[in-house]
Amino acid sequence: MNRWRQYSWRDLAVFESQEAGRTLEAFLRNNGFTARNYDDKLFRYFLFLRPPQITYRVQVRKVHFGDACKLLEASPPAVLGQAIHCPTCRSLRINYPQMTRQFVLPTILLHLGIIFRVIDHECYCESCHHMWNLHADAPIRKSRTAKWFPY
Repeated sequence: MNRWRQYSWRDLAVFESQEAGRTLEAFLRNNGFTARNYDDKLFRYFLFLRPPQITYRVQVRKVHFGDACKLLEASPPAVLGQAIHCPTCRSLRINYPQMTRQFVLPTILLHLGIIFRVIDHECYCESCHHMWNLHADAPIRKSRTAKWFPY
């Protein structure tokens, strides 16, 4: 197995509250997963030109991502309702802001759009590729029948 893959992190959920992220992190640790509550300040301040909202990511090791998803599907903690969900498919697999963290060219092009006010900071769903604005006054629609991790 590739060591880089074993030790790299993958986002499991994104929260607007650090306390909610810490609650999910504690839930995952109690169930045997290595988890962390991550605030990507460097990306937020320098690469993304300070998006209007601060988000905290709960991450697990990449090799354990599938098992953590199954745990959250089988027994979702109440705090998972506070996570940012895609409004169309209810997935937790979102990026905010919508810029990729893996390639430089798309980030530079989006920066230019943000600088010239052609593009606004938006959320991006990795499952259904939907993009939407994340505003504090717009409530996220909640559904009890939706799956947390649609693939």
